[in-house]
Amino acid sequence: MSPMSKLTPKVGRVMSNLSVLLILPVLLALLLLPLAAGPARADDGPAARSGSGADSGADSGAGNGELREKLSRLLDHGGVAVGKNGTVVFQQNPGRYVPASIIKLATALAALNRLGPDYRFETEVFVDQGRLYIRGHADPFLVSEEWVLLASALEQAGAFSRPLDEVILDESALVADLEVDGAGSTLNPYDAPLGALVANFNTVNVRVQGRGSKARVESAEPQTPLTPLGRRLAGGLPPGTHRINLAARGVRGIQYAGELAVEFFRAQGAKIKGLPRTGRVPPGLKPLLVYRNSRPLTEVVRAMMEFSNNFIANSLVLALGQRAVGDGRRVSLADGVGQVMDYLLNDLGLKGGEVLLTEGSGLSRRNHVGLEAMLRIVDEFYPWRELLKPYGKPPYQVPAKTGTLTGVYSLAGYLPAPEGERRPFVIILNQERHVRGKVFGLLARSFSAGSEVR
Repeated sequence: MSPMSKLTPKVGRVMSNLSVLLILPVLLALLLLPLAAGPARADDGPAARSGSGADSGADSGAGNGELREKLSRLLDHGGVAVGKNGTVVFQQNPGRYVPASIIKLATALAALNRLGPDYRFETEVFVDQGRLYIRGHADPFLVSEEWVLLASALEQAGAFSRPLDEVILDESALVADLEVDGAGSTLNPYDAPLGALVANFNTVNVRVQGRGSKARVESAEPQTPLTPLGRRLAGGLPPGTHRINLAARGVRGIQYAGELAVEFFRAQGAKIKGLPRTGRVPPGLKPLLVYRNSRPLTEVVRAMMEFSNNFIANSLVLALGQRAVGDGRRVSLADGVGQVMDYLLNDLGLKGGEVLLTEGSGLSRRNHVGLEAMLRIVDEFYPWRELLKPYGKPPYQVPAKTGTLTGVYSLAGYLPAPEGERRPFVIILNQERHVRGKVFGLLARSFSAGSEVR
């Protein structure tokens, strides 16, 4: 064996060790390169795929790392989105959620566009052979003040010039026993059952003075007469003022509407012999009066938003259904929901998988909406933002709509923005922790006017 052959294994081992030492830094640099670029986030992709990526001004996660980290501590199962003039600039945890009452924005938007801002709910009145017929169309604001106006209009139209045998109430515009998924049976007016003819949100407000045989019952509202039904329901109540929910007492609202109508008609000089009852308007009979509620749709929507009134919301849904169906058949809640969905999909351009509604108030947990789809709805509602209540405190007091169910906390509205600019936002939490206010605070401080919208 030559001297060179004896050295070869040693030289090979040295060269091998030297190669490892030279390659090791290169491998280490390659391993560290992704970490320098920042961790990948699962929620960055959908925003970019939806046309709201970095090229269109949306946040890709790079400039809001601290905000995302703070939000991640609050969002157990929820998402947020912020827009600017029709573009998504930030979102975290996109997906479909149960929206609760912020879905009223979609219902209102469909009604304002399909029915018109000056739309008025109508109630038809017919007179034939001594009978006065009232056909209702689900006016949610047939309150005492409206009955006074309706009675006065009938007196001027000559409806009370002759004695009337009876007043007949026609509920045939709607299907019987309308039910809303998720509706409760509380004493609150916003939980009033839907109906073609509903007076004073299906509630009777009475004042009881004294006890037992010496008890005296009177109406707790100067504009509302005490009817026989109200007197009967007040029996046995303790002294004080009581708002009685008719549905909770097992009484159909149509009975109260009939009694109230008779009282107001008599106050305008009508002579009515019999008690009010339900029935149908004879075919072909023309209305003597089509009464249009004094409140335009904008004011109805304002009241709905202020009190988050579920009864009003689904009455709007029924109005949309009646507009589409006409007088050919009874209208169901599903007819109206179909019209809201038609507006969202065909007029607003949302995709079928982004929104699913079973009713229009937000009561149902079967309602679902995607985060970006809800942001689109909020952005479209911008011209009507003055109909919303203020939320928060200065300098971050904003027009917004809240939504609350057990385990659902949502908020949608408009962050402070320079003139001519829209900054809609959406917060939907489907979780036990109620941290809606904290999440809003983070978004407001990050994206309001004066903050850099990244």
